[in-house]
Amino acid sequence: MFLFFFFFSLLCCILSYMNMDPMKSSFFLIFSLLFSMPFVSFFYHVWYCYFICLLFLSGIFVILVYFSSLSKISPVKSPLSFFSFLLSLLVFYPSYFFYIGPLSINNFYYSVYWFIIFYLIVILILFMNFTSYYLNFSGALRKL
Repeated sequence: MFLFFFFFSLLCCILSYMNMDPMKSSFFLIFSLLFSMPFVSFFYHVWYCYFICLLFLSGIFVILVYFSSLSKISPVKSPLSFFSFLLSLLVFYPSYFFYIGPLSINNFYYSVYWFIIFYLIVILILFMNFTSYYLNFSGALRKL
């Protein structure tokens, strides 16, 4: 069952990169979050799952409002999408070897949730970079 959710989470994430419509891309990112939440909810603190959901969904809706106001969206072919999907299956395969001890504050920050925090940061950075690249630098990120 975990592999089912993990597979569809990565599939929705890849589909959000392949889709150039900001509405559809944001909805695919929301689906990828919803499919990845069973992994997070099986750890010790269930409130952490809700915190990630609220934080990530608020960011997605901000991205949705900001990108839907852009007028120039140029479609770009992505020939390496299948390869990136397979590579992310191999690299981000959920393993449970990070648990080393009983409940403690160090476990909360370093052992149990380190993989999940790192995974979310990498996915959000990749989404920001790919989206700004596909929009041909026409206002996706604010210029200094």
